[in-house]
Amino acid sequence: MHRHVLRLHEKYGAVVRLGPSEVSFIDGAAWKDIYSLKRCRQIERDPKSFPALTPNGARFDLLTYSPSDHAKYRKILNPSFSEKATREYEPTIHQDTDTFIKKLSAKLQDRDLKINLTQWLQWLTFDMVADVVFGEPFDCVTDERSHPCLALSMDLVSFSSFVVFVAWWTGLKNFLVKLSGVEGLFINMVRKQCDKNLSSKSEKASIFLNLRKAGGPLNQAEIDGNLTALVIAGSETTGFILTATSYYLATNPECFRKAADEVRSAFPSAANINDDDIRKLPYLRAVVDEALRMTPAEPNGLARKVVIDGIDIANQYIPKNTAIYVSQFAQNRHSSHFHLADEYHPERWLNDPRFKNDSLELVQPFIQGVNVCIGRGLAWMEMRVILAKMLWNFDWTIEVKDREPFEKAKAWHVWMKNPVHIKLLPRGTLKA
Repeated sequence: MHRHVLRLHEKYGAVVRLGPSEVSFIDGAAWKDIYSLKRCRQIERDPKSFPALTPNGARFDLLTYSPSDHAKYRKILNPSFSEKATREYEPTIHQDTDTFIKKLSAKLQDRDLKINLTQWLQWLTFDMVADVVFGEPFDCVTDERSHPCLALSMDLVSFSSFVVFVAWWTGLKNFLVKLSGVEGLFINMVRKQCDKNLSSKSEKASIFLNLRKAGGPLNQAEIDGNLTALVIAGSETTGFILTATSYYLATNPECFRKAADEVRSAFPSAANINDDDIRKLPYLRAVVDEALRMTPAEPNGLARKVVIDGIDIANQYIPKNTAIYVSQFAQNRHSSHFHLADEYHPERWLNDPRFKNDSLELVQPFIQGVNVCIGRGLAWMEMRVILAKMLWNFDWTIEVKDREPFEKAKAWHVWMKNPVHIKLLPRGTLKA
C-alpha cells in the first residue's frame, strides 16, 4: 500500500483522497495542522486506525480515543521516560546488548553461516523492553528462541493491522475481535510478569517499579493496557529500525566503513562504550536518521478523524468525519522533498551540498505534538548502544539474492517482518 500511495502523490500532488472519507497529506504544513496540541479537541484518533481488540471496543492505554484519558496516562507515565529515568535504564540496555553480542560472537566460528538479523534483533529488543518495563528480560537471546509473549505480540500486531482494513464492516470486525482473544492472552502474560515482579520485590529500575512507587494511580485495566502497549510498541519499532539500518549499511559498504571507523576510533575497547559519548558521533546518528527516512516505522501514517463540522488542513478544507494523516513513506520518498529520494545517503544529514535543498524537517519518525512518542528518548538510547556495539565488534555483508525480502516487504499498519539474512564476520574482515 505504501508504494501505491507514493505513486498517487507523485502523480496528483501533496494532497490525495484515498477513499470516500480518507485523505493523505505529504505537505509540511500538515504535520502541525493535524498533530498539534491546539487541534487535539478538533481532530482525534481515528478508532478505525487504532482498533481496540476487545469485544466492548474499550481502550485503557496511551492509544485511547479520549484526549482527557490520554493526558492522564501521559502525566502518570512521563516520569518513567524522563531524561533521569532513561539514564537509569542504561545499565540494563548495556547488559542485554552484551548478552546479544556474546551470543553472536559464538557464531563467528562458522564463516559460512548466515544469521537471520530480523529475528535476532526482535529477540534483543523484546528482551530489552521487558527488562525496562518489568525489571527482567524474557531471555529470548539467551535461549535463542521466541518467548510465548513475543509470538503473541507478533500475532497481535498482525491481527490489528488486518482489523484496520475491515473496520468499515462493523459486524465482521466485532466478530473477528471476539474470535481472536489475542489481546486477552497477551494481557494475561503481562499480569504474570507484574506478579513476578511483585513477589520478587525487585528494586531494579523499571517502569513497573515506578508505577508501584507512585501508589496506584492506575487501575488494573489501565496497568494491563498501558504495559501491553509499551511492550509491543517498544520492541516492534526499535527492532525494525535497527534491522533497516543494519541492512542499509550492509548494502552500502562505504557507509558501513565510515560508521565502523567512527565507532572504533572513538572507543579503545567495547567496555568504554557509553551513551554520552555515542551521542557525539555524527555519522552514527546520520545512518539511523537516514534509515528512519527511508523506512519509517509507521509507513502509512497515523490517522486522525475530524470531529468538528470542518477544518482547514494545509490550506485544504476537510469535512467532519474524514480520516486524515501524513503518509510518512510517501512524504520521505517524494522527489519534491528529497534529492535521490530512493537512495540511502547518510551524508544528507551532515550538510552535504548535494542535498542542500532536502526538506529534512519533514522527517518525523516519532510524530509530533500531543501524541509524540513517549518513549523516543529511550528508543534512541537503545538504537545508539546496540548499533555502536555491533559496529565495534562485527563486520557484516549481505548477498544480492538475500536482499529481496527486505526491499519488497509489505506494510500495513507497520512493516511485515521478512527475514534479513546477513553474513556476520569478525571485526576488520572487510577492508577499505
